[in-house]
Amino acid sequence: MKMKKQIMCLSLAACCGAAFAQTDYKVTFTTDRTDITTIYLYSEEDGTVLDSASCHNGKAVMDGQTRLPQIAVVAQDKKSKSPISSFILDSTPTTINQTKTGIEVKGSPLNQKYAEVKKSVNVHNEKMRALQEEAKAIAQKNNGKIPDEQLKRLQDEFDKALHSQTEAIRTALQENKDNLIPASMIAFYSENIGMDKVEEYLKEYAYKDNGILKNVNNYIQALKRKAVGAMFTDFTMNDMQGTPRKLSDYVGKGNYVLVDFWASWCGPCRAEMPNVKKAYEQFHPKGFEIVGISFDAQKDAWQKATTQLGITWPQMSDLKAWNCEAGAIYGIRSIPATILFGPDGKIVATDLRGEELQKKLEEIYP
Repeated sequence: MKMKKQIMCLSLAACCGAAFAQTDYKVTFTTDRTDITTIYLYSEEDGTVLDSASCHNGKAVMDGQTRLPQIAVVAQDKKSKSPISSFILDSTPTTINQTKTGIEVKGSPLNQKYAEVKKSVNVHNEKMRALQEEAKAIAQKNNGKIPDEQLKRLQDEFDKALHSQTEAIRTALQENKDNLIPASMIAFYSENIGMDKVEEYLKEYAYKDNGILKNVNNYIQALKRKAVGAMFTDFTMNDMQGTPRKLSDYVGKGNYVLVDFWASWCGPCRAEMPNVKKAYEQFHPKGFEIVGISFDAQKDAWQKATTQLGITWPQMSDLKAWNCEAGAIYGIRSIPATILFGPDGKIVATDLRGEELQKKLEEIYP
């Protein structure tokens, strides 16, 4: 029996060693720039710096062992990790050549395919940027306005480029289900693809739990928490007096509650506030409640804005701006944004503003 246990332990150790085995890599970087003195290699999956090397006469070589394959980046700045090029770090030696005309990555067949996919996507990015610059130039010549005919042309061409880009990404996803290329594409273009399609794709994707997809997976869960019919997810933040408050202090208590995500620095939020105030004054006597969630970072600015805008309903904030915990929980990526909770704490509607908010409340409080 003792021998069997020893054999089993050795077997488990061997399996664990294989699961966490590190593999050799080699990355050679060349450049025609003279201002680059050090090159850094870091994981785009978790931001870890994997290696670095001095750049002599336009050349740097990094080699070592790490988990492979993984999506990696070469950068010239350790602090900001300003990327020069992303690629798939694998056991095949990789050469990254930077010139005035662009970046060329040579290495494994997978990296060749990755380069081709990025090129097919970036060509549409360049087209959209050119259209934006053209629109800006036209507006400058016309006192900030773009003639209707030109605006329609620019919008049509932009939509066409965006559609073509999305199709290129979707093709890449279908042709690369067994490698890391889709992870990179989804991480940067998930909303272009459509979150419903992304979620469906990830169900069968081998690298669905890859670190580069952490924000995407979190956002998918946040959208579910924000879906109509979902029960509220609680959180705690301070009110304007510094007292910790829970969302459950207001939601699920038998009243309809509008949670309004806004910020003092947000122009559209301030423009929308008179509509929110009107709704509160009209329907609060009937039981309607509002809770403001501020995306401010400065308490003074937050307080000043509530006074200026005549906000009298409860406010909460962790003063983390776009890193607001409540925003992450409910997948808020633009403001103003609203969630209307029913008396039982379930979501009734989202993103109600202006007349839509007024009509919904008139239905609730006839």
